Amino acid sequence: MKTQTKTQKLILGGFLALLVISSFVYLPISADSHDDDEDDDGVDDSYEEENEREVEIEVQEKEVQIKSSLENEDGFENEFEVNVHAEDDGLKFKLEFEEENETLETEIEFEVFLSQIIEYRDLDADGMYNESIDETVQVYQLENFNPIEYTVETVNNETVHSLFVETADEVFSATLYVSGEFADIDGIVITPTQVKIDIGIHNFNYTEDDSVLALKVKLESELEVDYEEDDETDDEIEGRSDDEYEIDVNLGEYAAFFSWIETAIIDGVEQEVKATPLEIDSEETKLYLNYPRGSEIIHDPKLGIADLLPSTAGTTGLVFIAAVALLTIPGLALLFRKKNRK
Repeated sequence: MKTQTKTQKLILGGFLALLVISSFVYLPISADSHDDDEDDDGVDDSYEEENEREVEIEVQEKEVQIKSSLENEDGFENEFEVNVHAEDDGLKFKLEFEEENETLETEIEFEVFLSQIIEYRDLDADGMYNESIDETVQVYQLENFNPIEYTVETVNNETVHSLFVETADEVFSATLYVSGEFADIDGIVITPTQVKIDIGIHNFNYTEDDSVLALKVKLESELEVDYEEDDETDDEIEGRSDDEYEIDVNLGEYAAFFSWIETAIIDGVEQEVKATPLEIDSEETKLYLNYPRGSEIIHDPKLGIADLLPSTAGTTGLVFIAAVALLTIPGLALLFRKKNRK
């Protein structure tokens, strides 16, 4: 009996020792997320270094080409490109993604097109523009853009590329931010696989006292993509953002997205932004971002490629070990106790 009890203790002790050793394997991962972050952007520096991308930008008067590539030891691995066009019928963002395989080809492509600001009276008081129900007061066409301004900034020792474009009457503006690293822009962390867009509507000439505004957003693709609405973004899952909504653009194993924060700053006050459900028909795919009335409206959408970055949830393994320990140790103890009684 003593030999059996001793053996049981050795088994239980060995199991506990294995758990302790395993925890030390995972603990550094958890600690790194807090301790190894010299630029204070909330992202582990070694993780940033592994996912750092090369950014190239070419600017013309009304057009910008952004290239962001990741290279391994053998050279090219993947690249996404965003072309920005400030046209007479709106502001267009075309995103393309290529990955190195047997033949280099475009894996996914789509366009986001900001075309109009709608002033409307919300007759059914649902906070969203409906062409068949609400009264359309006026349609402001996004056109006559000034030349695009390009600057390079250093934010917490990280290079951030900034592009600014506005209409000639200064009513509508958009500021784009892109970086080859994780960067904290006004409290919002952008990843190397994203482009942040700060939309501004300034001193809009309302013609009715009780009207509000909606921004028309069109999505287009030359490929047979699938659109899917998602109320939980990758950035929310990874703890980089809160209260976001996105449209996923899927093609096979590849995915891109257009997302936005579900609040905007209206005359200095944070207020809710409502988006109409995505409408898909033979003519166009569109939605409307609806803003409360105000003189100064600032909103923060993003677009980019999904699933290129590995998860930063380094504590998952540690949580798993703890759960196994909590479930297994009592079971082993109960089993050994029953054997001893026999």
